[in-house]
This record gives sequence, structure tokens and C-alpha cells, in this order.
Amino acid sequence: MGWFWDDDSNKDYDYKRLRKDLENEYAIQSASFSGGFGFLEMMEVSDASNEKLLKMAKKVGFNLNKYRKR
Repeated sequence: MGWFWDDDSNKDYDYKRLRKDLENEYAIQSASFSGGFGFLEMMEVSDASNEKLLKMAKKVGFNLNKYRKR
């Protein structure tokens, strides 16, 4: 858990869509340049908690505002 201004775990996100997009991102990375590492990351996404998904998405550079529920 982060500081109160940096904690995204309490906000509503479309985790299903985020998970799908992360899986696709890592599949593309696996096919294009990272090989096995991208495949392992893709497999990790399928079992990741919501908090872990947010961390992975930030690491890849996803705009999390795109996944906020309105």
C-alpha cells in the first residue's frame, strides 16, 4: 500500500479489460523482441491480483485513466 495520494488500489478500474490488454501487450512483446520473458509476464498477468495488475500496467506505461470506471 502506498501513500494516500499514490494509492490506486481503492479506485474503480475495469480490471477485466486491463488484464486482457496487459496479456495482449506481453504477447506482442514475446512475439516481437523479448521472447520468453514476455511470455512469462503474460502468464503472470492471468493470476495477478488487482493491485499487481495496476503495478504491471504502470511499469509498461499504460494510461490507467483509460481503465477507470465512470
